[in-house]
This record gives sequence, C-alpha cells and structure tokens, in this order.
Amino acid sequence: MKRIFFLALIYLFITGHISAQDINIKTVQGTVVSETDGLPLPGANVRVSNTTIGTVTNVDGKFKLDVPLNSTLLISFIGYDQKEILIGQETNYEISLNESALQMDEVIVVGYGTQKKSDLTGSISSVKGEDIMTTSISSIDQGIQGKAAGVVVTQTSGQPGAATTIRIRGTSSINGTNEPLYIIDGIPIITDPSKGSTGAVKGPQLNPLTSLNPSDIESIEILKDASATAIYGARGANGVILVTTKQGTKGAVADASLRISIDS
Repeated sequence: MKRIFFLALIYLFITGHISAQDINIKTVQGTVVSETDGLPLPGANVRVSNTTIGTVTNVDGKFKLDVPLNSTLLISFIGYDQKEILIGQETNYEISLNESALQMDEVIVVGYGTQKKSDLTGSISSVKGEDIMTTSISSIDQGIQGKAAGVVVTQTSGQPGAATTIRIRGTSSINGTNEPLYIIDGIPIITDPSKGSTGAVKGPQLNPLTSLNPSDIESIEILKDASATAIYGARGANGVILVTTKQGTKGAVADASLRISIDS
C-alpha cells in the first residue's frame, strides 16, 4: 500500500512539473521581411536571447518557435541590422529588418578592378590610409604591421631605407624568394632579392615602399590566396600588396598635418 502511495506522489509531482513548464511556454510564429522592398528573407536567424533556443526562416521568410513567456527574440540576417522583439500576448509577428549601413558596401581594390566587400570570395585584407596614420611611422610597411591578419612584418636592419621582410601566410619557399609582389597604382614594382639598392649582389635590400609618403596612401589591399592572386600568375605566388594613393577630388576639403621630432 505504501509503495502505491509513493508511486502516486511521484506521478503527481512529475505531471505537475510538466504542466507548470507547459504554462510558461508559448508558440509564436511570424514572417521576416525586408523594410526596403517588403520581400521575405529566407534563412534569417531567429533565436531567444540568452538561450540556445532558435530557428531559421523558410523560403517564404516564415518561422515557428516555442519560446518562454516574457522572453526576447533576436532576429538577424546578413546585411541587415539585428532587431529585438519582446514576446507578449501576441502569437503572430511580422518583423521587418532595415538594411545595414555599415561596411558591407565597402569597395575593395582587387587585381582586376574593384568589388564590394560583401561580394568578395577570395582572402583579402584591407587597411585604410587613416588607420595607417594612427601611429607615427616612417614607411608604409610599418603601418601594415599588426593591422592585417596573416601578414608578418619584420625589420631586418636599422639602416635608413632598409627593406623590411613581409611574409603573407608564412614562408612558402626555402631557397627562393618569399617577398610579395608590390603593385602601386596599377604599376608592378619588381624587387630582386639577390641585389641591393646599389646593384651589388647580396647588398642592402631596398624597401619599395620608402619612396611613398604614408600620408598619401588611400588604402592598401593584401591579396593572400590563390583565387585573389591568380591574375598575377607566378609573380603573385607569395601574395600581392596593392597600394592605392590618394587622387584629386573635386570639392574636397584639404587636410594638412605637421609632425616635428627633436633628438637631443
């Protein structure tokens, strides 16, 4: 008799616990569309804040999800701003997302022209001119250091104008050159690793970027993988560094700066 009594208590406890959980859960559904044209957004992420509960919208932009009461839904889609929806008494929601005004439309210089950053499939790192000038530097390669993933910049000599060693995604050859190809405003700069700036064999290496004023740089693109460097053939085997200098712009406001250093 006692055994039956305890089993009955356990049954009531379990069913009561499940019923309490069911009361705190509700099913919501809705449609995620673009604010611009009202078209559905298939594959948008819909998840409950601070939980692992989530789903994605179908081809019609619709979703259905069991969520806790008084929770917050986070809706996100590539190229759009994330939106938060507080779950109330409603069970059907129509959610519109605004297009993001951030860096998805940033134009990147590639070997065969320019592309939007969102359309790129190759591995390319971009460094803007204003980012290079955040620190006091004497050459552009010093400005690249620490600002591009997969790029290692090493100063090999303290001599003024001496070349720095730039390695894109590590060393690719033991005996041959590992220097990347430099393209400045569409013009290739050939660097011969066996000759220095004076033409002497194994002489001091010339840094091809020392002739450029860091303040004149608009942007630097570093092409890293085979798809990005294919247009340059074997010359781009060690990567390509594309340097774009500033051009005259009608109606632009001039910006001047002066730095003075005194050695005592």
